[in-house]
Amino acid sequence: MKKDKLKIILFNIGVSGGAGKAMINLAKAFKEQGDIVYIISFNKSQYPIPKNINFILINSSLKPHLRLKKSLEDIGRFDAIFSNSTPSNKILSKLKIKNSFHIIHSAEIKFYQGVFAPIRSWLRKKKYQKLYSNKNLITVSKDLEKLILEEFKARPKTIKTIYNIVDFDEIKKMSQIIDKNIPKDPFLVHVARYDIASKRQDILLKAYKKANLPYKLFLIGEGKDRERIVRIIKELKLEEKVILTGFISNPYSWIKRAKLLILSSDFEGFGLVLIEALFLNTPVVSTNCKVGPKEILKGNLSDFLVPIRDIEALSNKIKYALNNYPDISKINFDYLDKKVILQEFRKIIEGKKNGI
Repeated sequence: MKKDKLKIILFNIGVSGGAGKAMINLAKAFKEQGDIVYIISFNKSQYPIPKNINFILINSSLKPHLRLKKSLEDIGRFDAIFSNSTPSNKILSKLKIKNSFHIIHSAEIKFYQGVFAPIRSWLRKKKYQKLYSNKNLITVSKDLEKLILEEFKARPKTIKTIYNIVDFDEIKKMSQIIDKNIPKDPFLVHVARYDIASKRQDILLKAYKKANLPYKLFLIGEGKDRERIVRIIKELKLEEKVILTGFISNPYSWIKRAKLLILSSDFEGFGLVLIEALFLNTPVVSTNCKVGPKEILKGNLSDFLVPIRDIEALSNKIKYALNNYPDISKINFDYLDKKVILQEFRKIIEGKKNGI
């Protein structure tokens, strides 16, 4: 039986980072099954927008929710709108649209210090409790869903975990492209935005220094903390061994050829780069964030999770992984297949259309 076409809107203030990539993959998947897809953003896309997907760039300088409302009115009737970041979730919330869904990509955890730390932590939880309550939520991991309900104690209208789509065909194809900048000598790689508060490149660099490895470390990404990271590299006297590549549109060539990918985050929503690396048969070591990586590194791979902020543990595990990694060539990623994920999205869209 042929499915009816859907008109889908994906909204994010900026198409960048992991959430931006996930949004592009979702847009492509909807389009491939014949649906009409719009992407609305307040910033230009860091990634190429696929053909036949409508990209609407709007000005957010004044009352962004009204700018968004005007764009939606111009589009007309639509079956669902999905926002894809905390800022865009806040903006969309003001419009109170029945068929709107807020995709939660990050655990939004912060670790406070000092005498007021308990109060600040409590206030933060209350903020997210308010933001997530009375909304239709989609979380990108099961632990993230649990965090919202049990720790933030939010009371959403609906909540469901739907993993991000991973375009394995595209990853395989892109990984086969030769990038002349990739070194011939063995190297390690870290792929994340330059954001010390969440991605903890400071911890990574100190662990790497302690490990005293012969391999260079490449940090692929871009972000507000580039200068801070450069300063840390100088302080640790790692200028000859650590290279900041900046943003690379095709990181898969690098990941495929790396000896090891390292994730050092304090928090994640899922940790999609771990899936991408494992799919390309590249070993990974990750911090055991409260949410995300432990849903990926299961069984004998759980041995390659280390406590967050533990420099010595991360250093030791990096050295251990380089010589003792199990076979990862037969990991089953069927649960992330785009047909499976899209079926879950269609269920919630049809449910909302039918008043469920």
